[in-house]
Amino acid sequence: MQITILVTGKCRDKSMLALEKEYMGRLPASWRATVRELPDGETPEAEADAQLAALDALPEPNMKVMLDERGEQMGSRDFAAKFEAWQGRGVKAVALLIGGANGISAKVKAKADVVLAFGKLTMPHQLVRVVLAEQIYRVHTIIAGHPYHRD
Repeated sequence: MQITILVTGKCRDKSMLALEKEYMGRLPASWRATVRELPDGETPEAEADAQLAALDALPEPNMKVMLDERGEQMGSRDFAAKFEAWQGRGVKAVALLIGGANGISAKVKAKADVVLAFGKLTMPHQLVRVVLAEQIYRVHTIIAGHPYHRD
């Protein structure tokens, strides 16, 4: 399965990038996980074209997950169950879109299969990158039956 984290804006914080790389590096090659930075703009609408182009470039079948504080909140096991179900349905690619400081436009959110929240808190998108990378690794360990995740 191809997993792509799409991030609006650049992260210049080396410690955040190192943590993200650590978790992404723990994933097996079969998950082919990458991070792709997209250009930011003054408004969500100004960022939408690049986001939509990145989403449209995914191989089919795919799942598009948007991160938004108003999205569905779920536990790690529930998130893992979604990935496992997608694998079972033959999904080839999962894209997880993190909006920039302006959020995600309604036009882009309309393309989402899942809108996910990491709680009701608003977080800097650089921090969300790290949390998401760790959660993807956690999902892998849950599916693989590895003891990393503890309930």
